Amino acid sequence: MNNSTSQQKIFELIKSYHALHGNIPSLGYIADHMGYKHKSNAQYHVAMLRESGMLDNLDAPRMVEIPLLGNISCGPALLAEENVQAYVPIEANSLKSRNTKDYFFLKAEGDSMNNAGIIEGDLVLIRKQSQAPWKSIVVALIGDDATLKQLDKTKDGFPVLVPNSTNTIHKPRIMIEDFSILGIMERVIPSARRMNM
Repeated sequence: MNNSTSQQKIFELIKSYHALHGNIPSLGYIADHMGYKHKSNAQYHVAMLRESGMLDNLDAPRMVEIPLLGNISCGPALLAEENVQAYVPIEANSLKSRNTKDYFFLKAEGDSMNNAGIIEGDLVLIRKQSQAPWKSIVVALIGDDATLKQLDKTKDGFPVLVPNSTNTIHKPRIMIEDFSILGIMERVIPSARRMNM
């Protein structure tokens, strides 16, 4: 197999891996798939592909767009409107689930979660799921209102939505009434205002 044939096969391998995973494979992965005994063989061909510019578009992380659905209260419960206000680009390989339809963003309002690093104006990435482990930060729907709080339980086993705030006005809410979990927080993206402070 000549060099140009090997490089073309490696390029196709890298392209298909990138389409699935959002990044390029390791040299070990390439060497295994090409039947090379040494990673240095793969390294040589990858260097040639880089030099020729064939990997330029693949080196950048694959971005996906996640919808911003509205605001979520980090204070008193407010309605989280399920209408797409914008799309927020995020690196695909930073998501725990490969299905981007499992995600949405909400914009934080209020100060009840500021000790958890969630400040008003931040974007909160939510992975849709109806159950969550104790101590996780969740979007809870109470009637028509949604709020972002830590899910915990009382000594008696009642679920409780707990704020994590410097503001003592915010108190835990023991959930005797029906509520549902819309999703679990996976990540916080600080607002531009915060980043410029």
